[in-house]
Amino acid sequence: MSNLKIKHELQSFYNDFMKDLQTETLKMSPFEAFLEEYVKYMDFPSSPIYVEFYRPNLNVQVDAYSYEEDEKELNLYIIDFDEFMDQPDEITMTALKELANKAKRFFTQYNTLPIDPSHDINDLLSLLKNEESVIEHLNITVLTNKYYRTNKQIELTISKNIQVDVEIWDIDRLFQIVSSEQESSTIFINFQDEFNQSFELMKVPQPKSLIETQDTFDCYIGFISAELLAKAYDKWGPKLVERNVRSFLQARGATNKGIRDTLKNESEKDLFIVYNNGISSVARSGNLTPSSNGSHVFNIETLEGWQIVNGGQTTASIHKAYRDGVDLSEVFVQTKLTILHTADSDSSMLAEEEMVAKISKYANTQNKINQSDLLANTKFMSSLEHYSRTVWIPSQDKRKAESKWYFERARGQYMVDLNRRKRGKEQTEFKKEFPKELLLNKVDLAKNFMSWEGFPHVSSKGGEEAFKKFMEQNKSYWKYEKNSENQLKDLEEFTSTMYKRLIARVIINRKVQDVVNTLGLKGYKANVVYYSTAMLNKLYGDSINLEEVWNNQSLSDKWDNVIKEIAQTTLEFLRNSAGEQNVTQWAKREQCWKEFVSECEKQLKYIV
Repeated sequence: MSNLKIKHELQSFYNDFMKDLQTETLKMSPFEAFLEEYVKYMDFPSSPIYVEFYRPNLNVQVDAYSYEEDEKELNLYIIDFDEFMDQPDEITMTALKELANKAKRFFTQYNTLPIDPSHDINDLLSLLKNEESVIEHLNITVLTNKYYRTNKQIELTISKNIQVDVEIWDIDRLFQIVSSEQESSTIFINFQDEFNQSFELMKVPQPKSLIETQDTFDCYIGFISAELLAKAYDKWGPKLVERNVRSFLQARGATNKGIRDTLKNESEKDLFIVYNNGISSVARSGNLTPSSNGSHVFNIETLEGWQIVNGGQTTASIHKAYRDGVDLSEVFVQTKLTILHTADSDSSMLAEEEMVAKISKYANTQNKINQSDLLANTKFMSSLEHYSRTVWIPSQDKRKAESKWYFERARGQYMVDLNRRKRGKEQTEFKKEFPKELLLNKVDLAKNFMSWEGFPHVSSKGGEEAFKKFMEQNKSYWKYEKNSENQLKDLEEFTSTMYKRLIARVIINRKVQDVVNTLGLKGYKANVVYYSTAMLNKLYGDSINLEEVWNNQSLSDKWDNVIKEIAQTTLEFLRNSAGEQNVTQWAKREQCWKEFVSECEKQLKYIV
């Protein structure tokens, strides 16, 4: 693709992005809307809490934050947003580093900063001052609608024994995500023709019990040239790790910095294969020919549907070193390749799903696994996707149905679908059938479900924790059992009725959010929405019919005053009951929900 075409498509993406933001700014400030739009593409367990703290005279700024207690990681967000910019200007490394330094100054000087006691930033201060809040990793993320051309890593250090990483999300990074193809099965690599290299692996003998089964697999082990791996990733990019649990990766964090530093150090580079765990990959088929080097050695000439299911961080770090000019010609990566040999039958596809998920889960020892990515390929998620593409929304004016919800099983899927259509009539028709406001991703679905079902503390923990619990609650739709013929089958069929009831929960959550938005909250808005939705169901769930909500695509306005009173009570409770604790951390605890039910159930119960 020519640079001119890429620039044109980036501009088109930017125009659509800014147009969507204008719609969102009717509900919230432009900067908060900008943050929420970017977060949709980012891979963090918890949604950031918007605080908008800016002290230009002190050169200090924090626009949002999140804290991952298990990871001991504090994320500080800086927003660099020009709402009047018609096309993305370039931003320099110097400018980005100065923006990141504003967050660093906050972190190192928060004890001395003059802060209004009523400002939302005080919730972050209480977290920082709490002796139980351990922080070992500070991640500073700069979000900008400009274009960072050089894409060089920004290094910051602080005097404390804390690891600091700076991550840049510019408009081009979003564009790359949404423009990436996501059908991994279409990848066909001829290593010799494309890269003038191939590699050899040793085939592992199969037990007789596996040979006798209908769907077998072949496993190969050995090593691959780091240079060849980097070249493959350079060409195929995120498509090569679409089924990896850490897609769209960069060299971030202690593990990845260790990989990068090892490759740069001439005295350690030769020991890379000793230090690194390597990669695990799968493919559907390939041309693997016996080598003259031994009876069990095969030359890997071509692979179809090649996917790195573990080792994505290693691959991305090697690629980063390759792009930085590091000589990788004598560096090797230990490799395990599984050829799945699955047929097109449902049973075979289920077996493939289960195997890939287990490889990802059991092989991953370097980084925390995101369950939402790990389980994205289950039949349950695929069924949700299928119904969202086929089930029409009931018309409200007796005309034929015109639109559907769009469930996004993978990040950026909506924009990928949109950009496959020609600009003009085809894209207009797609947007009419799948309006952007009816876009729903898997973690938001999970948080909406869990809040309605009475687990607002789980939703408050963020998308990943909510998704894990959501999958547990609905495990009968994606767990399998063997029938009398030793084939896998679903425990329970997921139907269109169940799909509609799930969407109805989303509609109710969004109704509560609209009411909460009128309160003008910043820091605790998400928690108030989750707790208010849970209390609405606990008090009045028997009077709310989910099928009726689906048919009307709304919750009746008669509930507006009830929701508002519940939301105001929720906000007051969260603030008062937290005491000296950070409110958002307190809202993540089950005890918080139990106390809320105990104190507020009688207070809020009345006839609608």
